[in-house]
Amino acid sequence: MNNRNEPFYRTLVEHSPDPILVLGPDLRVVFSTLKDMEVMGLPGVEPMGTSLLDYASVEYRDEMAGWLERVVADPERAHRFEFEGRQRIKGGRHLVAVATNLRRHPAVQGIVVTLQDVTMQRRAEMEARLDAMYDSLTGFARREFFSVQMHKAVAHAARHGEFLAVLFVDVDGFKAVNDALGHDAGDRILKEISVRLRDTLRSDDTIGRGQLLENEDRIARRGGDEFTIMLTKLGSPVNSALVAQRMLDAVAFPYSIDGKEVTVTISIGIAVFPQHGRSVEELIRNADTAMYAAKKQGKNIYRFHAEP
Repeated sequence: MNNRNEPFYRTLVEHSPDPILVLGPDLRVVFSTLKDMEVMGLPGVEPMGTSLLDYASVEYRDEMAGWLERVVADPERAHRFEFEGRQRIKGGRHLVAVATNLRRHPAVQGIVVTLQDVTMQRRAEMEARLDAMYDSLTGFARREFFSVQMHKAVAHAARHGEFLAVLFVDVDGFKAVNDALGHDAGDRILKEISVRLRDTLRSDDTIGRGQLLENEDRIARRGGDEFTIMLTKLGSPVNSALVAQRMLDAVAFPYSIDGKEVTVTISIGIAVFPQHGRSVEELIRNADTAMYAAKKQGKNIYRFHAEP
């Protein structure tokens, strides 16, 4: 840059919203608009003479080194490379780094790197994805995400000749509970029910080790007071009944709500792959039918789908 324009360009650099680094021939920092590397999660570290590799988490250094090699490989013209900061920089930050090879530019003779902290954006994106997949009250999968997981599990069971069961759970008389205690109390009861269902799966030893999914992905809140539960690697269909009975016992234990003791029960319908259905839709439909049969026979019980 010539002397007449130097104040103009210096002002632009100093007021850039994103940090700017220039890397020398050895790819170490020779110029920086940063006083320290706080943006990298390392406050107090002087950037001059350091390498970008110093700030990347170990598992991402090879990827960053490859990115820098690609930048260096094209010195013929100003060329823009982008490195998405997927790496977990110390301090938990996520960065986007964009490098332009200006080694042949007489005023720069280096590689210019701009850094953008996108941590909040990545967190917001992750939260949005989680909100789409999981119910906010119970933490269980939403029905759409559960369906995706179940399609995978059914395909796995079909390939390996394994049993898989779907439990359709409905809280008995929950509308009356809501009317008597209020929706806030009803939500608290649903949340406690979800904890008990989850804990039953965590403590269960009848469905085998090596589950395909995390517990939260094996249970879905279908809306209101209905849940579907997937049991994989059963060994025997009988084991699904053992799990169902444990759930009935766990949920029926009294709840303390605002100083009052409340008893709530559930009814469970069971459909087993492959005898009660070979598709996700058929299994869920037949488990739902079995659940209504359980309600008609007295509630607080489980019933298997009755084949016609």
